[in-house]
Amino acid sequence: MNEERKIWIIGDSHIGLGEGDEQKIVAWIDRLALLNPKALYLNGDVFHYYIGNPKFMTSAVERFLERLRVLREAGTEVIWVEGNRDFFVRGSAAERAITRVVDFEEIQAGSRRFYVIHGDMINDRDLPYRFWRSFSKNRFMELAVKMVPRRMARRIVDRVEKKLAMSNFKHKVRLPVELMDAYGEQKRQQGIDLVVFGHFHHKLLVPPERPKVAVLPAWFEKGEALSIAPDGEWTFEIV
Repeated sequence: MNEERKIWIIGDSHIGLGEGDEQKIVAWIDRLALLNPKALYLNGDVFHYYIGNPKFMTSAVERFLERLRVLREAGTEVIWVEGNRDFFVRGSAAERAITRVVDFEEIQAGSRRFYVIHGDMINDRDLPYRFWRSFSKNRFMELAVKMVPRRMARRIVDRVEKKLAMSNFKHKVRLPVELMDAYGEQKRQQGIDLVVFGHFHHKLLVPPERPKVAVLPAWFEKGEALSIAPDGEWTFEIV
């Protein structure tokens, strides 16, 4: 049985924070669990935004994290690859519910090597986005979130998130395929067979004929994932 266990990767689930917003993905994890997955990778932007501070916890967040904890304790590794809407995950309730939090991770399956990273920093031309991302993900901002009242903290983070979305929007309208290709080629020279991005919300293979890069579709649209079999064969699937 263990030899048949697949690795699954989803990106951009963008779970809402309101009551019941977690139900769709919890049901999806219930179905996935029946397949006895070896690992589940959450490739960034798991929630509309996640802030690792108790004042931002809601029942939807708590129920989703509890479902991840149960999945992990049943024998599935759960890896959170940090995205641009994931703030201060390390040391938070999310980290305690999963196997680990990473910025990127390499996967070996059969003779193939995969490199999973969110992908939001690939576009070095988007300087406003890089500035706002840096501003929103540092110790000062983490301390500010801890110090200020909950309502004010939410306003600060909402403002930063809107800046991030506005600065990055134009680069999602036209996908930076040439940069993806260059990044994939760089990784291929290092022995990586396939880079797996999230972030861009468009299922894409670069180049189509012999992919170096696979861009995940946004999970919230169709519930689609990328699966990797033990022999390294991979495909997109809807569970």
